Amino acid sequence: MPDGKKTYMRTTDEDHQSYARAEDALARRPQAYPVVAIQPGYNTNQALGYNYRYWHEMFNARQLLCLSILAERIRDILDPVLRDLFTCLFSGVLEFNSLFASYKGEGTGAVRHMFSHHILKPERTPIEANVWGTTKSSGSFMTMFEGRIRRALDYADNPFELYLGNASKKAEKVYGLSEPLGFDLAEDFKSFKEGKRVYVSCGDSSATDIKDRSVDAIITDPPFFDNVHYSQLADFFHVWQCHILREEGTQASKTTRSPDEVQNADADAFTERLQAVWAECHRILSNDGVLAFTYHHSRPEGWSSVLHALMSARFWISAALPMKSEMSVALPKHQARNPIDIDIILVCRKRSALKKNSWNGDLWGTIRPKAARQVTRLCESGRKLSRNDIRAIVMAQLIRQLSCTYTLKHALSLLDAHGAKTEEAIDELHTSSRDMNAGVHP
Repeated sequence: MPDGKKTYMRTTDEDHQSYARAEDALARRPQAYPVVAIQPGYNTNQALGYNYRYWHEMFNARQLLCLSILAERIRDILDPVLRDLFTCLFSGVLEFNSLFASYKGEGTGAVRHMFSHHILKPERTPIEANVWGTTKSSGSFMTMFEGRIRRALDYADNPFELYLGNASKKAEKVYGLSEPLGFDLAEDFKSFKEGKRVYVSCGDSSATDIKDRSVDAIITDPPFFDNVHYSQLADFFHVWQCHILREEGTQASKTTRSPDEVQNADADAFTERLQAVWAECHRILSNDGVLAFTYHHSRPEGWSSVLHALMSARFWISAALPMKSEMSVALPKHQARNPIDIDIILVCRKRSALKKNSWNGDLWGTIRPKAARQVTRLCESGRKLSRNDIRAIVMAQLIRQLSCTYTLKHALSLLDAHGAKTEEAIDELHTSSRDMNAGVHP
């Protein structure tokens, strides 16, 4: 406004005419966008419940027109590597240009992408941004190219590490420690062993072509077994990738879902499939190698499944280290009554490397001090911990101790039997953490 105030403008006849022209242009484009039905599922039922039946219904006509033109141009790129690169960028543009996107902050102009909730929930007042982009656009093709693709290519040409050695704790970029990235990919493990530098395989992690005991470290991030089914959400992107890339590569599949995927709402099925992956990790890992992954969960079943799968695959947990997880400003955290802001890094080794040490058998006398030290350290750094954060720390220390001192059957029995003591320890440490945050000292 002339007085500098921001306000919402009513649509004009010109706005309606412009949108009508977009609708007409879209109608005249053959096979303009993918017409794929949304299949039922734990997360997709959320969209079906709002009467969305096809993936393209999550966009308005003008968004579909712009995306259709962009997809057509990407499909015409001859270099397959560049075509895949821009298809990946296109997926990012989809998140910010749909009827499920909204303002990130009132009056800021920034766009909140559609998966900020981790669910398929339409907005009451969606925002229609500029797909192509301007100098001040948010979530557009142009700005995401600059912020994601160009930055990635610049990093590949001149990699750096982050150093936190200065007094201000501001990260400093250190160059020259790594060689530029850009190696030819190996098609299989055999060619990787013969000299190629990078082997990327997309497939079943419980059955690989990697040689026995040939890997020194496995770093991974297993899926939740219940509430967020990523393969269902990923079909939002996949149908457009199929539309652009046609029958090439993995896009030949109609969905990212698989009946064999690890993620499963049934705890027994999740445990069995996760165990199969850990068993393959055990096969390919060197005898003194390390398996490390991040995990957190608010329900006992989540921890029991991980302990069961690891011990069945002949691993034990040598360390359980808490760290800050995803952004504290993430919507699921703000909306949760008892959010989890802590991930646990679980470091595992083969049971054949487990040395028998004398132990007095005092389970909670061993667990509580270790959990308490970790809670104190986090509080002293200024971090406020929810009760579920404390739960993650306590449960991680509990399954760590069980994994290295008991048989599988005994460990699972104790985990189930110690529910009351677990809650007692969580309550005690949660109270202690609140006192520390409030500046109360015992």
